[in-house]
Amino acid sequence: MAEKIKLTFLGTGSAVPTKKKNHSATLIQYKDESILIDCGEGTQRQFRYADISPAKLTKILITHWHGDHVLGLPGLLQTLMLNNFSKNLEIYGPEGTQRMLETMMSLFVGKGDQLKIRVYEIEPGIIIDNDEFFIQAEQMDHDAPTLAYSFNIKEKSRLDKQKLKKLKIPNSPLLGELAKGKTIEINGKKIDPKKLIYKEEAKKITIIPDTRLNNNCYKIAENSDILISESTYDKEGEELAKEYFHLTSEQAAEIAKKSKSKKLFLVHLSQKHEKDASNLLKEAKKIFKNTILAEDLMNLEL
Repeated sequence: MAEKIKLTFLGTGSAVPTKKKNHSATLIQYKDESILIDCGEGTQRQFRYADISPAKLTKILITHWHGDHVLGLPGLLQTLMLNNFSKNLEIYGPEGTQRMLETMMSLFVGKGDQLKIRVYEIEPGIIIDNDEFFIQAEQMDHDAPTLAYSFNIKEKSRLDKQKLKKLKIPNSPLLGELAKGKTIEINGKKIDPKKLIYKEEAKKITIIPDTRLNNNCYKIAENSDILISESTYDKEGEELAKEYFHLTSEQAAEIAKKSKSKKLFLVHLSQKHEKDASNLLKEAKKIFKNTILAEDLMNLEL
């Protein structure tokens, strides 16, 4: 069975939280990785509501240093410290991240040197690359240095563990030969690797935060299985979106369509849409049918 990516929307609101929507935060879990994208105020409580331990965190990706995307960091880091968090925590963000984090921790966290934190101020491009996945960042057009991120699982050939068990193939260097596509022999019986190997398809999740529409939106979203995009305004607020460096739901849908994404989730909705966001969804669906309004604590597997 292919490994699943678990995606949890911890916060889907914008600058002002509402009863239904917390500040921005999205969690991606894959194998031993637990990657938090942004950490708005109240995020650590959202972890509790989602019944997920923040102690499993391995990485935090900061899109930009506006309050609704980062003011949950002091509390979260303090909680990790109080719970004797001993793993290495990697924090990635745009230029200025080191200075901003140090200032924040000096004001609120206390003995932050107890935490093993490594900060990376990153440029656009591939920022993490290993055998299992890579993470890409692209510059957005906002009124602060801002990055969009994509999380990409690499296509792999894997051995079917259940079939191996049925054939009573031992855990030995022979498995490595099978994985390379070589025929092996066990107890005089030849084992055809083609019957045991399956392909694990590539998968991609992209998060586009606060930004005006720009070409990098299409670039980073290309062929996403899941595209999560800010959509602060409806069509009526298009001029305001441009003035305040944000997207409309129609623009988010255009990104999804032109990038050939499979599914679009709208986040960062303005508080004015708290009671009724149906117009945002309707406008987006006219352009990109497979659009969903993300809700806090919504989760899915890919």
